[in-house]
Amino acid sequence: MVILTAYFILYFKQIVVGDIRGDGDFLWGLATSSSMALTVLLSPILGTYSDISGNRKTLYILFSLISIISTFLLYFSDRGTIFYSTLFFVVAYACYAINMTFYNSFLPDIVKRDEIEKYSGIGWGAGYFGGLLSLIIMALIVKEVESSKIIIIITALSYLLFALPSFLYLPKQTGIDNKSTNILHGFIEIKNTFNNIRCYRNIFIFLFSYFFISDGISTVIVFFSSYTVHTLKFSLSENFGLLMIIQISAAMGAMVSGFIAKRIGLIKTIIFTIIIWIISIGVIYIVSSKIIFFIVSSICGSVLGATQSLARSYIATTSPKEKSGEFFGFMTFSSKIAAIFGPLLFGIVSKTTNSQRLSILSLELLFIIGLIILFNVKDQSAKH
Repeated sequence: MVILTAYFILYFKQIVVGDIRGDGDFLWGLATSSSMALTVLLSPILGTYSDISGNRKTLYILFSLISIISTFLLYFSDRGTIFYSTLFFVVAYACYAINMTFYNSFLPDIVKRDEIEKYSGIGWGAGYFGGLLSLIIMALIVKEVESSKIIIIITALSYLLFALPSFLYLPKQTGIDNKSTNILHGFIEIKNTFNNIRCYRNIFIFLFSYFFISDGISTVIVFFSSYTVHTLKFSLSENFGLLMIIQISAAMGAMVSGFIAKRIGLIKTIIFTIIIWIISIGVIYIVSSKIIFFIVSSICGSVLGATQSLARSYIATTSPKEKSGEFFGFMTFSSKIAAIFGPLLFGIVSKTTNSQRLSILSLELLFIIGLIILFNVKDQSAKH
């Protein structure tokens, strides 16, 4: 929240680069796309390796620590330190994103299979309340972008503090066989997954759909504060206030969506959230009123929490347990390979047209394509 959405994007564009639109948007898009490229390269291999070797928890702790240290080093960014700032942002964000592969795949090991939707929603909701706490701290500390870098150190230390319980109490994993645990077996398992694609047809159609949906969502997240502050002229306090509202609505959306999915099915619920995304993006493109933008953003927040939570639930409930790490790796692969292009697209459109409104409008296509593909996924989770 602090690094990607609320603060560091503004510091990077205004202070490090010194350009709040064109070049700033393009370089920020390039940095986030580079992070996702690393994630795409490593997450399926590491997810497979964690299943085979039983080293999932070790990898989870390792990548958490790398992300925490890299975040801390962003404190030393300054005017003109484009390479330094980009390097440690890319490492911090990539390691965090890769770590979600391991984090997500713990879910089937700690809750009953028929309760995954409920606890997935509760988990996402708790995460959004954690983001709300960080925004409250920022509202109290950050009064001006350049002089408030201490928030970066607070972020790194908070990441470490709240990760410690998972380091201590998440269960260790047992490898699924006695194969040698070298990187080659990661490639072999990936190849086998593709060879067996017909056995997991619904999962792969879903991941193809989520490829586009997650690209749209991640690009909105990446550029949200830039759009509000630099296009709609929000003050920092107004932006933090809006992000707080979004965090609350996202938490509620994540929690409520799990219960709705138990009644009508995961896929139907996800389809409903994507339709809301499409309508909301269209309104955001044309609106200039801050009040209307507040309302639409709160609606986006609710479906943001719901969409991400439900996607994780779908993979968790449809994947064979012994393949959960691998399929969560492919979920990360599906969403992050797409996220290479979305931020770049936004940055290029902003740089060439000097219009963030046109950049945000381009995201409509991603949600529409994802929705069309999603209609081909059979929903087997609804209560009959």
